[in-house]
Amino acid sequence: MEAMKFFSQQKRRAGFFLLWLCTGVLLQGCAMQWGAELQWNSKSQILMSEDSQVKQRAIQTRVFETTDKIKIMRVTVAAMQDLFFDIDVLDEDLGVVSGKKMFHENPNDPWPDHPTYYAYETDNLIIFNLTNFRTWGPFKYRNDLIRMTVTVRPKEKTRLLVRASVQYDIRAVQDPEMYQKFFKTLEQSLFLSAQSE
Repeated sequence: MEAMKFFSQQKRRAGFFLLWLCTGVLLQGCAMQWGAELQWNSKSQILMSEDSQVKQRAIQTRVFETTDKIKIMRVTVAAMQDLFFDIDVLDEDLGVVSGKKMFHENPNDPWPDHPTYYAYETDNLIIFNLTNFRTWGPFKYRNDLIRMTVTVRPKEKTRLLVRASVQYDIRAVQDPEMYQKFFKTLEQSLFLSAQSE
């Protein structure tokens, strides 16, 4: 009799544990995703594009009548900093400048510095010990990050092609206004640079 009572209590405890476990799993399945949207491959990003790639490339690209790649890259850095981007990557050989800035829709947001921004100390991560990986990757809560990458490369013998690409969250920015603003700032910086020489 005593043994049956003991097994009955064990069954009851196991039943309660199983109930709590199932409830936890079900509630976890209903949880909202608070972080950045996941992208499994680059094809999904291309399919998210609303415009044709040719039209988008035309918006993102300008040609400058110069062969001085270093000067264009310096002016690009100045233009990006004028637009409040922090420069992360600068490679003169490849002609790449990349930067980021945080975008807060609501300036009165009580959580502008969300604690998940500081959840990882990236200096201690061996694989991400380079500076250009610190602000980009699975450890960054990036749904308010704007990232701009500018490439400078030769076009024919007397001109340089400058192409800017902007991402907000993980989606490419397709609004021409952003690119027009950048290239206007770039042209003004180039003009001022030419005047100062």
